[in-house]
Amino acid sequence: MILIDALYINKGGGAVLLQYLIEKILERPEKDDFFFLLDPRFDKPAALNKNFIVIPNKMADRIRFYKLRRNDYSKVFCFANTPPPLKLKVPVYTYSHNQKLLEAPKQKFNSKYLKLYAKYLVIKLFNKNTDYYIVQTPHMVQELTGLGLKDTAHCLQIPFYDDRKYIGGHKPFNERVKDEFVFISNPSPQKNHTTLFDAWEYLLEKGFTPKLHLTIDATGPQYIARMNELNARGARIVNHVYVDPRELYFTCPFLIFPSVMESFGLPLIEAVDSGMKVIASNMDYVHDVVVPSLVFAPMDKVSIAVSVIKALTSELPESKIKTRNEVDRLVSLLVS
Repeated sequence: MILIDALYINKGGGAVLLQYLIEKILERPEKDDFFFLLDPRFDKPAALNKNFIVIPNKMADRIRFYKLRRNDYSKVFCFANTPPPLKLKVPVYTYSHNQKLLEAPKQKFNSKYLKLYAKYLVIKLFNKNTDYYIVQTPHMVQELTGLGLKDTAHCLQIPFYDDRKYIGGHKPFNERVKDEFVFISNPSPQKNHTTLFDAWEYLLEKGFTPKLHLTIDATGPQYIARMNELNARGARIVNHVYVDPRELYFTCPFLIFPSVMESFGLPLIEAVDSGMKVIASNMDYVHDVVVPSLVFAPMDKVSIAVSVIKALTSELPESKIKTRNEVDRLVSLLVS
């Protein structure tokens, strides 16, 4: 039996990937060889009707589970960044998909990183209990090896994502409204909405009013206030709060992506699959997964604004995807 330990995964991109992984496993002839440890907050697929257990997402409960069932599995895959709390006698793989956790040791005196640093210390404590980390991109390998958690031989780069949702069905690029930009993101600090708004203010002062589509929820009231202030002055910023990304990716020409930290940058891939051109931060996580049409310095409002003006006034090259979905390779690794 192969254990998929997905405790602590309950929402966001991690939950989307877990749903997809479960779906792919259930397509395999070896599907009955898998057992899933799930968080009570995770919305498990209806097709997963056996071979799983839901326990409280507490460290004590996780330790108790492993103590009781440590000899039941031939292989273990921990999906939520954290290796098992016990040393096992079977191969163990841990999926590392949160760069903020790996950034925490560099920010340990920053009060905003206290919880993340505590979580990192748990990962470091249990580091010896995993044989390999699995990551999506080269820069995540560099993050893990830079912290001394594992060497490169024990960091496996196996990118995977649902590559079916955004291919086909979109408008040709030359039929899209030319001055619309999209940034699908929650209002977390690393997403860099502040500098993006500064850039849109700079554009407004220069006489440019491109339309900007955002998805900011109630956790970012300061951004909503800034948006309203800019709109009152003539900007065109639309906050959808939540929207199926395809509604915008299939009809708007440009993805603008000012984030300063991403483990994978899936929206970049989705945008290219949707026929968009990508204008993004000049950072490793971008270049790992796509060839963007244009890059900018993410903390420089003028650099962002100049990129927008170039998109409005010239023909940018098409963006291209550099990575590929290797979910079948991942599942094969687990069943081999």
